[in-house]
Amino acid sequence: MRRVRRKAGNKDKVFGCDLLEHLAASNQEIPQVLQCCSEFVEKQGIVDGIYRLSGVSSNIQKLRSEFESDGTPDLHKDVYLQDIHCVSSLCKAYFRELPNPLLTYQLYDKFAEAVAIQLEEERLVKIRDVLQELPAPHYR
Repeated sequence: MRRVRRKAGNKDKVFGCDLLEHLAASNQEIPQVLQCCSEFVEKQGIVDGIYRLSGVSSNIQKLRSEFESDGTPDLHKDVYLQDIHCVSSLCKAYFRELPNPLLTYQLYDKFAEAVAIQLEEERLVKIRDVLQELPAPHYR
């Protein structure tokens, strides 16, 4: 019986999952955690260093567990409104824990070449070209 629970838990796992697999399993175009957190930050996060400063670790862990167990937590609870940095920190953690980064390992060399171009206009064109090679879920 434990084995069945683990498999079900892995299916619902939010963090540390391959982006393509997670989106296919959840039937979404953008991960719910990123959708909710980015919308919240856009509305409530008019503060300096919203993605630079870290939130309180216990608040980040609480929010993380709510996303993994409930799906969509209420971000308007006082704990999150008082520590808005925990919401932005959770977004950063999501990206950090992707097994294949948003700007994929497969395109790493192309991105490195693009950002090394000296002329700004040429560099931007090359970066845009490489971005368009991303798998659709990564691009979105």
